[in-house]
Amino acid sequence: MLPAFYDRLADAIRAVDPHHILFLDGNHYSTDFDLFGEPIENAVYTCHDYARAGFARSSGYPGETDGTRIDKEQVEEAFLRRTAYMRKTGTPIWVGEFGPVYTGDPMRDEQCAQLLADQLEIYRRHEANWTIWTYKDVGLQGLVHIAPDSAYHRHFAEFMAKKHRLGAEAWGSPEGEIRELAKPLEQLITTEFPDFAARPFSTRQWMDVLLRHILLGQPLVQEYAELFRDLGDDHVLALADSFALEQCVRRDWLLDSLASG
Repeated sequence: MLPAFYDRLADAIRAVDPHHILFLDGNHYSTDFDLFGEPIENAVYTCHDYARAGFARSSGYPGETDGTRIDKEQVEEAFLRRTAYMRKTGTPIWVGEFGPVYTGDPMRDEQCAQLLADQLEIYRRHEANWTIWTYKDVGLQGLVHIAPDSAYHRHFAEFMAKKHRLGAEAWGSPEGEIRELAKPLEQLITTEFPDFAARPFSTRQWMDVLLRHILLGQPLVQEYAELFRDLGDDHVLALADSFALEQCVRRDWLLDSLASG
């Protein structure tokens, strides 16, 4: 059990370091603290607060995702559920991960910007501290991301487009080709196992992880690795340099939103 492990871990750390703050995640992608009892002294319990409306496959915000209406009220309800333990125990509220995925579609990204603004307002009102995910990436969520003309983007453009087309990421890809193939299997699970409840989210999201991240992910990893074969040192260094801060593109509107949030 995770709380029991944390107790042993805290005792071992405190034996050599009695002062530093411990940051501890919850169960189920750090969204569930129901099994936790008395808090460990000098510890902060951190939750993840991703809104389903912020996933790339979302139908929009406000809107309906996976059969659930997603608006600011629902977003706040999810935050309150995920932080109930902190508020009950009087420990600091720390949202260790949150943030929507930006697709490049102006209307969709405007909805994501509104979702982000709503979450920041909720955090201010409940005096929650936060860290957004993520700082730097290939263009999905980062405060900065690689440039379209970077060596990395040029070398992996076709691979990234294929991953996007297949819908290989449950959070960062649109529906993709896997969606239509998954529907009959989802129906089979629903019919044969009507009482099955996938934790911590929905049955569809559970299947998304299995189908997208494992079934499609494993051959994609092999294909990605092959793209490094026979590259010289200069080429490899150019790929790495694509992520140097001075070569990245800043999302200034996102930086401004977070600074004012």
